[in-house]
Amino acid sequence: MASGTVILTPGASFTVTSPTLDLADIEHADDQWLPRVALDIAAAAPVGPVLLVLAGRHAAQAPALGFAQRSARRAVAGYVLVDPVLPAVGGDWPDAPVTVVVSPQADADMRSAALGARLRGWEVVDGDPGEVIDRIAARP
Repeated sequence: MASGTVILTPGASFTVTSPTLDLADIEHADDQWLPRVALDIAAAAPVGPVLLVLAGRHAAQAPALGFAQRSARRAVAGYVLVDPVLPAVGGDWPDAPVTVVVSPQADADMRSAALGARLRGWEVVDGDPGEVIDRIAARP
């Protein structure tokens, strides 16, 4: 994804050096999170392909947010899930590579979720989320 935009979704507050659409500090009610974030992204019209970064419980929304991007004809280069609640897999998701980042602040439940990600064949990386996101964004 050497070009394109990293999208930090609400709750994914990390320092990255890649071209970024930073929505991390925007707050939405849980029942409005997905449609509002999809609208925020559409309004910003980021350069594709996009790297979607979701953290914590919002990571479970990755399939729906990815579908919203495809519906908007915006290519998704990948998903980065930081200390996630893992999303359900099915149908046509994942449609791009998934990387799970286990941060130094992750609790035991989040570390256990990483095992589930490994069993799904997803890349799992321990480390600083900002550094990992930059490395992924720099990949060709």
